[in-house]
Amino acid sequence: MSFLAKKFRKGSKKVEEGADAAQVNPVLQHMQNGTKFIKIRENGSKTYSRSFALSEDGLTLEYHPSKKTSSRSKIPVQDIHEVRSGHETDTFKNNKVKTKYSSDLCLALIVGAENHTINLVAPTKEDARMWAQGLRWAQKKAQNLNIKDKQAAWIRETFEKADRNQDGSVDFEECMKLLKKMNVKMDKNHAKKLFETADVHTHQDAKGKTVTKALDAEEFISFYQMVTRRPELVKVFQEYSGEDDYWTLQEFVEFMHEEMKRLQVKPQWCKEIIQKYEPSEECKKRDILSFDGFQLFMKGPNGLLFNPFHSTIYQDMKQPLCHYFINSSHNTYLMKDQLRGPSSTEAYVRALQRGCRCVELDCWDGSDKEPVVYHGHTLTSKIKFKDAIEAIEKYAFATSEYPLILSLENHCSIEQQKVMAHHLKTTFGNKIYMTDITPDQKVLPSPEDLKGRVLVKNKKLPPPVESSQEDDGDVSDEDEAAELESNDPDFQAEVAKKEKKSSKKEGQAKLKLAREISNLVNVCKSVHFKSFPHSKENHKCNEMVSLGESKAFDLAKNSGQEMVEHNTRFLTRIYPAGRRTNSSNYNPMKMWTVGSQIVALNFQTAGDEMDLNLGKFQQNGNCGFILKPVFLRKANMQFNPDSPGDQYTQKLTLRIISGQQLPKPSREVIDPYVKVTVLDVNAEYEAKTNTVEDNGFNPEWNHTMEFEIKSPELAMLRFVVYDQDRLKDDFIAQYTIPIASIQLGYHHVPLFSQEGDDLDPATLFVHTLMSSP
Repeated sequence: MSFLAKKFRKGSKKVEEGADAAQVNPVLQHMQNGTKFIKIRENGSKTYSRSFALSEDGLTLEYHPSKKTSSRSKIPVQDIHEVRSGHETDTFKNNKVKTKYSSDLCLALIVGAENHTINLVAPTKEDARMWAQGLRWAQKKAQNLNIKDKQAAWIRETFEKADRNQDGSVDFEECMKLLKKMNVKMDKNHAKKLFETADVHTHQDAKGKTVTKALDAEEFISFYQMVTRRPELVKVFQEYSGEDDYWTLQEFVEFMHEEMKRLQVKPQWCKEIIQKYEPSEECKKRDILSFDGFQLFMKGPNGLLFNPFHSTIYQDMKQPLCHYFINSSHNTYLMKDQLRGPSSTEAYVRALQRGCRCVELDCWDGSDKEPVVYHGHTLTSKIKFKDAIEAIEKYAFATSEYPLILSLENHCSIEQQKVMAHHLKTTFGNKIYMTDITPDQKVLPSPEDLKGRVLVKNKKLPPPVESSQEDDGDVSDEDEAAELESNDPDFQAEVAKKEKKSSKKEGQAKLKLAREISNLVNVCKSVHFKSFPHSKENHKCNEMVSLGESKAFDLAKNSGQEMVEHNTRFLTRIYPAGRRTNSSNYNPMKMWTVGSQIVALNFQTAGDEMDLNLGKFQQNGNCGFILKPVFLRKANMQFNPDSPGDQYTQKLTLRIISGQQLPKPSREVIDPYVKVTVLDVNAEYEAKTNTVEDNGFNPEWNHTMEFEIKSPELAMLRFVVYDQDRLKDDFIAQYTIPIASIQLGYHHVPLFSQEGDDLDPATLFVHTLMSSP
């Protein structure tokens, strides 16, 4: 019996044991039996009655999405990022919902890459308590599954999908339908032969009738293995196994040294890997690795393209703040576009959970003397400033312990600025960094110095001379709302109507700054930009400028070397142009190339630009701070981004070998190809494979491409899988990674959707090599 079949049986046994455990554990039993909840739409406008149940293995949440269909929707527990009890989402904070449903009945699930919120009201307090507790247990179980268990769980799910009539077996037609769902277009005669080879048992269905020409669970595993056998991986394994079907410790070491360029690997490390991944107990005893063990190893962290060491904080965190790229968001409060889109505290939670360390709050006077956050002079909805910072405080250091910058675009009156200052001090307390930068201080504190601290970015008043001056001063220099452009006459009419009704307080609020807000500003003092020579001569280390996209790109084009030197001393924030009313983004590469630290993007908008941002900041433990290359940290390096020279140049040789279980956007089997882009200093290179027709399950390309990279420390590598079509090629999946974080040798590339969802088990299999040109 194969190890997968054993895992399947073991998994089935675990399900039975889980059922027994459920008898003992009333929480699990209750969840598996199901509970009827009230499901509230995210905007609170509609409610539905929905029955939710936890699967027997505890890995899936199931419910009927509507009365019109009998099919069940399934939410993998591993996709549930958070379980919240009480009025802890925007929907539950809505006054009507909040009044109608008691806090101890409310439960919210935060699901998927976009943090979709499922708001539920339980029938009783005890139901709400049990489900919150049980789902958190299930989350831990899903997170702790190892690769073997994940694969076994996925195969069990695949078998259940194939067994459409639920009789414990699948016939040939069910298998063929399943293959089509799995993006496999296989010759029917060949599939028939594999099916017949796997069909070695006779067994009975649920009614006791003898069934032939059908596969039971164990036979299905054999069929699955024959269908999914990867000849390209077998070939790699056999290059070092010789005539045997296993690797000795020495052969394993040779593979790691010669192919993976891991010269530091010793036999002891290989022995530990065998103990972790080898499914055969006999092989473990003999310290040898079978092909099954090798295949599991190649799907683990060491077999992925991203260097697992870079998933930890490995960089020096004790240098001045301006020596780091900082993961930064623009218009953080928005969920969609910046003309009519909704504002939400959930948007701050999403950004912080993705590693963002600089969030923006556009602050305006509220009608009830409470400041609000929204995109001024537009029709975006408003949220209370107090609610926004309470949400920020809760998640400020959940993903990263390094400092969080609150970038205030302050349009409030003096009166409401004082309210803002009160809320900031009350909510964050001693987390707000209050140590002033002295006039003779030459450099900013480091991320290490500022761990767990909140930095307020805003204008700062000079020290008071007379009491009458205490409230005098300008507000923020980034009035982005004034840059908005829209040719939509209906929109312009709506805005004009709103502004006519509003008081003149907003216009007056731009003239004065409250001392209470000013006192919170130290490390990030906003100042106007005049010129690079002026900044060099006059600015203190804590004075920073914010530049609109157009201005920033003009400066980078015409004064790139000066901009690099400026950014070795001072922080610079870049934000998207006001004309981007759909909340689109600019390409951040150019701004990173000139050393700009706070390159703010619209996190709510998926696309190439956000893929680059998320890809870049996955290094250094996703802590939101990346140490800039030395030539962007030291002014005397004289780095010219327009002519970087060849001193750092390396050649990347990349072979796209194959793809595995690629998703498909439609009912048809796809014709995939891979487009590879290298984004380098002042340059972009592209190459693509040939197209493999009618095979999204295990296409093979074996296409080699070469790139000369001027700055491997800055460059990014991007894979995009497309389905070739006569009219327009369809996007299938992508992965973006810093060149500096790739592992050499044979590796798998995980694939993600446009929205950032992990498409596991979909991967690419590649070989990489870096060398001198």
